[in-house]
Amino acid sequence: MKKTLIGIFAVLLTFSSAADELAFDILVQDESVVEAVRSEGNDVWIRLTKEHLDATITVKISNKNGDLYRNWFTGSTDMVSSAYRGSGTWSDRVQTNANFIEYWKDGVLVLHLQRK
Repeated sequence: MKKTLIGIFAVLLTFSSAADELAFDILVQDESVVEAVRSEGNDVWIRLTKEHLDATITVKISNKNGDLYRNWFTGSTDMVSSAYRGSGTWSDRVQTNANFIEYWKDGVLVLHLQRK
């Protein structure tokens, strides 16, 4: 019985860890602005710190690091989010299959992700 419970616990830990696995490597993160990142498939969310909940965030995507930016469905290379988000809220969701995602605040790169 004890071995069975240990086995079940190990399996649950494995599934839990896989679900929390970020599909991106974090190349740059200003933790004073972006508190956390999460992803699921092609969806990516960020959680901003309390001091930056009303900040304007601009998201840019590219296939290669340092390459020309790709256009979003709007036809623009910039996806701009400027709404108040609420404390502790996962926000600024983007859905993309791009290899690189950049988050900018006031012209400063605050988060740079590379797909694994």
